[in-house]
Amino acid sequence: MKVTACYMTKTRLMGAIAGYIDYSVAGRRIVEFYHIEFEEYGIDRFEQLLAPSDHDVVAMRLEMFGRLGGAVVALAEAEFRQLIAAAISVNRQSKSLLKAVQKSVWLPAKIEPDLAAYHSAVNKIIETMTTRYAFAHYFLMRYFAQDNIYHYMIKQQLTASPNYYTLLLNQLTKRADDYYFSALLLGEGYATASGTLRFAERSIATLDNFQVTPIDATTAAALLRQSERVIVYQIDDDNIESHLLQEHKYLVPTLYPSGRLYIKYHNDDRHLNQTLFRLNDDVEVYIYITDGRQLLLVGNDKRALTHWHNKLIHRFGSGLRRQHSFNFDSAVLYDFILSEYDKFDYYLAEQGAYNDSN
Repeated sequence: MKVTACYMTKTRLMGAIAGYIDYSVAGRRIVEFYHIEFEEYGIDRFEQLLAPSDHDVVAMRLEMFGRLGGAVVALAEAEFRQLIAAAISVNRQSKSLLKAVQKSVWLPAKIEPDLAAYHSAVNKIIETMTTRYAFAHYFLMRYFAQDNIYHYMIKQQLTASPNYYTLLLNQLTKRADDYYFSALLLGEGYATASGTLRFAERSIATLDNFQVTPIDATTAAALLRQSERVIVYQIDDDNIESHLLQEHKYLVPTLYPSGRLYIKYHNDDRHLNQTLFRLNDDVEVYIYITDGRQLLLVGNDKRALTHWHNKLIHRFGSGLRRQHSFNFDSAVLYDFILSEYDKFDYYLAEQGAYNDSN
């Protein structure tokens, strides 16, 4: 067996990566793709291409890598192997892992630990942090998510976060000798967290005065309050959704009872370089297609919304008709998605909030 190349995306903020190993056995090319989620699922997708053309590899790479947004880096085989081992340790019951074990010629039955290779790999896949604000937000996201990357970012020996949480909001305050953080978390319920971070030269030295306090959903909603703009289109061409997916494979889909939500993330983590972090700031736009033949373009970045509106109208022309646009003081998209309605105007009428801002 001869290994030709290994590649992996950088993690960005979400703790997910994708990579592939290109190797040959008896002169036959095999390329194996792994999609990894470090918080809960481990290896959550495995694809094997047998004797593929370069075009086949590019197509699968776009499908597996494109939606993550991060840069792609080359790894040594030993580094790639250690990241796969870390993913296996997250979830040994993964169906995709079982598929990989059954099909892969390369994947060893047992991977011996190699800390030097693991640290080298993590150093390559962590998005370059240009400020301490970015480093602090990223560290807290990984720490509360209970994945192993945070160990590499701090010199202090820490016990794991008491519970699994997603970091929704974080405010950093620079003081004389440290940074104070105040965060909003979501696990089985909402909670706030606070503490202090002291930095060493290129890492965090200590996490101190750490505490987590449960709060109710009403208090959390007040903290998360953020404006949202919704543009509603009528779909007159049944092929729009399939064309959209074929041409924008980086869109991240989620299925709901009355529609499909597609998320376009920003291409980098520049939004981390500030004192206030919001999880939704990683999103460029949301596109929600309902069973009621409506497309909703949603976000709070006017420039991004204008860009995507022009893109959609230019591409689909008369097959997509803009009907209304709305400005809201707080987020409404997910409330609509989880409602019984498949038309946004019906939902607003029921809410008593039909106010077209066109």
